[in-house]
Amino acid sequence: MKKLQKWLILFVGILLITGCRDNASSNKKVNNGKSVNDVLEKQTKAEEQKEQTEEKDKKKESTDTSENTETEDVDYDLTEMNSDMVYATVYQMMMEPEQYEGKTIRIDGNYYISKDEATGNTYHFCVIKDALACCAQGLEFVRKNEEELSDEDYPEQETEIIVQGTFETYKEPNDETLYCRITDADMQIKK
Repeated sequence: MKKLQKWLILFVGILLITGCRDNASSNKKVNNGKSVNDVLEKQTKAEEQKEQTEEKDKKKESTDTSENTETEDVDYDLTEMNSDMVYATVYQMMMEPEQYEGKTIRIDGNYYISKDEATGNTYHFCVIKDALACCAQGLEFVRKNEEELSDEDYPEQETEIIVQGTFETYKEPNDETLYCRITDADMQIKK
């Protein structure tokens, strides 16, 4: 029993001695890593710079395009933009359609058709695929004199086309969803 008491006293003594030593070295906190706020701030600044660059590119491309097409007045020519700008522009059209309302748009992509069995309506689309083919986006279009056209006046599905017309939004009867499309459109098969 006395041996046990000696070991217990020795253990408690060592514990007290080590617990009372100077903590100067343990108070030095090493934080070489970045805080969450630093990382978020850096990413936010990078994103803002990217958006500013994209806006400048869009303005420059829009200016370049208008200089190249003397007879045509196109506000947004997506056929002249790189894939990132096309994706960003179409995404922006979907998110803030009021900014594009009434603007002349030119896009190129693959032709697709869809028929709504419930309403009997037929919808025509130009689907724009990105370089990785993961994030395809598209716009519905309505050609000039649509009522006078038949199925033979349209190409086969997945044919590459160019569509130019006026951007507008609309709602279907009994549906509160806001849809976007290009109206009074000219469609050409891409060569």
